[in-house]
Amino acid sequence: MTICYIALGSNLNQPLQQLNAAKQAINNLAETKLLACSSIYQSQALTLDNEPQNDYLNAVLEIETELAAEPLLDALLKIETEQGRSRQKRWGARTLDLDILLYGDQCIQTKRLTVPHIELENRKFVLLPLFQIAQNISIPGERTLKELLSAISDQKIVKVSEFNG
Repeated sequence: MTICYIALGSNLNQPLQQLNAAKQAINNLAETKLLACSSIYQSQALTLDNEPQNDYLNAVLEIETELAAEPLLDALLKIETEQGRSRQKRWGARTLDLDILLYGDQCIQTKRLTVPHIELENRKFVLLPLFQIAQNISIPGERTLKELLSAISDQKIVKVSEFNG
């Protein structure tokens, strides 16, 4: 079994319901057990073209799984698709975004997957929920979570609720 951290984000089609449905779907994955859930946080959308978007709701889940990294990625992509994810534009609005942040203590670099997540250290909306549930984890090749958070303290993020269920 491998401990993994999954980031969840949504800013379309009732984002809170999207996150709750994704949490349930991840909890129902074969050979996978949900261990912890962060609170849900709200953050401003990151865009490439300054096109207005709704704010995002974000959270992080800690899971334990027997799935290898790429089959886990496939399962997460399937959940995104089932919840209406459309990949039309990089950093565009989306019903659901699921990212593998960490897969045990492994560093993975394939055509399809980079772990630790390539943007982990730049995203307070991922680091803060991760810190909430796993303050003492080590991130391969990086500083501590506390150091990473202090380096991006200017990003605004607000805790809005706990996960249902």
